[in-house]
Amino acid sequence: MHLGIPDDEMLAVAHAHKLTLVTYDQRTIVPLIKRLAESAASHAGIILVDERTFAPSDLGGLARALGVLWDELGRSDWTNRVVYLIR
Repeated sequence: MHLGIPDDEMLAVAHAHKLTLVTYDQRTIVPLIKRLAESAASHAGIILVDERTFAPSDLGGLARALGVLWDELGRSDWTNRVVYLIR
């Protein structure tokens, strides 16, 4: 659907739809988060996933961890929240 669009555009689309972004791409997202904070721009939340914690092929583990996170924080305001997903 939105594959291949630049990160800043992806965050803008997610923000417009109040969707939190889940990504393994810490290399480009982390600097973007910093730029957004410096410019006082908002996003709808970002969940960072590390390949050493969840292999990209471990969809079940990723889904379970996201479910636990949802149970803990799902109803919270995710505006400008950044979370590292843990097991």
